Amino acid sequence: MILADTTRNYFSTIQFRVRKAVAESRSSVAYTYEEEPFFTAYESISLVWQKRKPQRDVAQSMAISRNTLKIWEQKFVTYGTVGLLPELSYVPVEPALERLVLLIKSARPHERANYALTMADALGIQDVSLDIIRDIQRCHGHGQGMDERDMLFWSGLQHILESVEKQKKRTKPLHDETDRGKSFFNFNGDHLQHRLELFRTIAQSEKKRQIRAILQEFGVAANRFYVLKNRYLSYGVWGLVDLVQQGQIGENISPQLELRIIEERLMDPSLSTAKMVKKLELKCSRHNVQKIYTRWKLTQFKKPIPIRGTISSAIPDHIEKKRGSVLQSARARFPNLVETAGLKVNGGFHRLINSLSLRKLIISNPGPLILAPFLDQIGVVEALHTYGPSSFRAGDISNHIIVNVMRIIAGFPSIHDYTLNSDRSVAIASGQSLNPCKSRFYL
Repeated sequence: MILADTTRNYFSTIQFRVRKAVAESRSSVAYTYEEEPFFTAYESISLVWQKRKPQRDVAQSMAISRNTLKIWEQKFVTYGTVGLLPELSYVPVEPALERLVLLIKSARPHERANYALTMADALGIQDVSLDIIRDIQRCHGHGQGMDERDMLFWSGLQHILESVEKQKKRTKPLHDETDRGKSFFNFNGDHLQHRLELFRTIAQSEKKRQIRAILQEFGVAANRFYVLKNRYLSYGVWGLVDLVQQGQIGENISPQLELRIIEERLMDPSLSTAKMVKKLELKCSRHNVQKIYTRWKLTQFKKPIPIRGTISSAIPDHIEKKRGSVLQSARARFPNLVETAGLKVNGGFHRLINSLSLRKLIISNPGPLILAPFLDQIGVVEALHTYGPSSFRAGDISNHIIVNVMRIIAGFPSIHDYTLNSDRSVAIASGQSLNPCKSRFYL
């Protein structure tokens, strides 16, 4: 589910509000906390149903309208206590796009959002943009920092919200409006109410030694209570929702393999399920591969689609030469740049090359030596002399220049802080240390 900004802010601050309420209370748990409309709704229903107070008086004391109270009563009858949870704001998004973004992040955590956009276009998913993809990643905890705690928090929240939606699809009422006094408590069917009343009773108890007796009264094991307590401290009252488990039939293919099957099928439409099993040397049934074909509608693609770069093809027998001017490279356009600009070859590098021609040397990091001819061929020196800062034109091609050129070739949109393994690998290969610093020469 893609949450709106207001909803994300609501859940981002709920943990602080709950822990503040626990710190101010004398108990190990807190029943209520600030800025939570759920407790107003539940207390209003409790006053009308359990304590038999008039609706007019309850509405005035809670500063709500009678129409709002009637709506709460109808939701309480139909869905139980879950129906009193506040309505959340969502961003409409194609379910296939959300599933695709999560699949890519699960298979390749360091993959950029541009690849998800490319895959979405290849699969024919409509109304896709980088902003929507990044919103999906943030709502599931896959932010730029890639903090494991954020992933656990937002993935747990997604499970809770899915459970709430499934519980609201039930058709059997949980409470009887005609007999409010006796049907207010329904611990057998309304599990959220059962846990909520447990936390209310414990919060009202000032002695910690009475918790075990209260747990026995409500029929809750101690281990289960501490699990609910941790969820309550993280998500507030939403953490007490009964989670709906998703059943899995048969073996589940890993996200890495599923993403690879999608890529192979898009690039080669001739691959049937049997050919896919044979090509990838899989030791599983064709039925598991067929489920992926069906889930992503891969059989509808009849032409190869390039996913990364271009698709290789057979060498033609005859190549027709086209007339016209051929664009020259930067190096070809400036053949005499070194002579005319007075540039010199780095003396240290020149001595190193001479030493290598005379004897063997052990080099701990040969990355710059391997990359130097490649950078020389694509005209990096000429480009820096033409477009770079004037103060740097007579300088050396340092490792900072090499690492940023490799960043550009690899497709990095900006300088990172080297916490990502992919950027760290580029930096080390370019001759940087294990803890390199940022460069002002990023192009």
